[in-house]
Amino acid sequence: MKFFITRIMIFSVLALIASSISAQQQTTSEVRAINLVAPLVVNVGQYEKFELDIDLDADFNNPYNPDDIRLDAEFESPSGEVVTVPGFYYQDFTLNANNIPVATDVWSWRVRFTPWEVGEWRYRVIASTANSSVESDWTSLNVGESESHGFIRIDPRNPRYLAFDDGTPYFAVGENMGWSTGNVLQDYEAWLDGLSNAGGNFIRVWMPSWGFGIEWSDTGLGNYDQRQNRAYQLDRVFEMAEDRGVYIMLTLINHGAFSLNTNSEWAGNPFNEINGGMLERPEEFATHPEAMRYWLQRLRYIAARWGYSTNLLAWEWWNEVNFSALADQNLLAPWIEQSAETLTALDPYGHLITHSGSMVEDTRVWNLPSMSFVQEHKYNMVSVLSSFNITIPEWLEAYPDKPYLTGEFGSPSEFDLGGVMLHLGLWAAPMQGAFGTGMTWWWDTYIHPNNLYHHFAAVKAFFGSEDLAARTWQRTDATLNEDAEARIYGLQADDAALVWVISSGYDERRFMRE
Repeated sequence: MKFFITRIMIFSVLALIASSISAQQQTTSEVRAINLVAPLVVNVGQYEKFELDIDLDADFNNPYNPDDIRLDAEFESPSGEVVTVPGFYYQDFTLNANNIPVATDVWSWRVRFTPWEVGEWRYRVIASTANSSVESDWTSLNVGESESHGFIRIDPRNPRYLAFDDGTPYFAVGENMGWSTGNVLQDYEAWLDGLSNAGGNFIRVWMPSWGFGIEWSDTGLGNYDQRQNRAYQLDRVFEMAEDRGVYIMLTLINHGAFSLNTNSEWAGNPFNEINGGMLERPEEFATHPEAMRYWLQRLRYIAARWGYSTNLLAWEWWNEVNFSALADQNLLAPWIEQSAETLTALDPYGHLITHSGSMVEDTRVWNLPSMSFVQEHKYNMVSVLSSFNITIPEWLEAYPDKPYLTGEFGSPSEFDLGGVMLHLGLWAAPMQGAFGTGMTWWWDTYIHPNNLYHHFAAVKAFFGSEDLAARTWQRTDATLNEDAEARIYGLQADDAALVWVISSGYDERRFMRE
């Protein structure tokens, strides 16, 4: 009992100290002046990045916590619309001869913004703490014409397909490109060159602890200083993608971070109470108010730093949430609703939103208004063709007003050096009504080493010039005669058909047997 009382006294003293420190921080955080607001580029076109470098005269404890210090910019369009864009704290780096970031001592505040109207905009910067606030003068920004098509949207003519702001159709040809554990920028340059040179225009990139994640056990909760190098690398990946016409689905949370069973990283998660967090169990991430505060803070930083990009096709909340403790749709749906409400306020561009891991029957999740398109991952298939032929129509029937994506597919591929399964998955998805190809996995150990990018070129050549949203497609009812040693798949409308005829001998089961 003495030990128990002593522990209570110690914890009480620690709580008082923490409370005192918190109160002191609250009173010492102060912004006195905005010393400089410097555009990094003077001339900017419609849908092009406009970036500000900002120097503050301020005292603060955590520049990533908007309750400590907050920086925003207001932009007023030529038509009079005013939007608020969050700013973010930034460390500059240089690249050495091997394209590896080298940290500098230069820290500043940044704002990234993409104007969607041609004409004269105005902007100002606002910095504030609990006890102080300063504003810069309004400054003009002249936005000219550009060749950019804008952001990617659901095509208003047909909700199963995508299009740019200017109405140009977008058909996704791509693969996963989740992370690099080697020379990150050299790897992504090689992978993106291989894909884009073959006509590919879509990748899926993760933010895990071992990749582009900005918050983990080495940072603790809420301070991203130790991972600014990773944020800088992700900046460069976005720039590489923009230069090559490739669009990114950015995956914000991987399942292992909140899983006890599958690829579990829970032991190292900073939200775990053993690491100083507030959660005893992973599923509490969906309901604990303090955990939500830290998560929404991280979301603010991510939106501020990368939301500007027209090459950001979609935000993806989770990779394979079904392997995490938050798979229950009654936990997940309210979490997504709250997250989406915050993201909508932070993202004036209205990027598409999705996630993966919820089943087709999880209607409470997929029917959320913020959920732009549905997605599934497909592995351990007896046959790619039969599996896609069954499940994609099931998804499209369940959610007829939302596009569909096969976000991952694959099976053991070490013997499939010619890319049989890759070829089948790329073609089978759009031939069943998906808005793009199936997204193959193993980009780094399979696609690139075996130089299989030519498979992307063929499907791009076939679908690239098609305006799929211009018609209402159904699965083709065309058949071949009984003597044909081939199968037929495709889409048809009243006045057109897209047909894929494939030899009966071209089957992934064959290479797996051999």
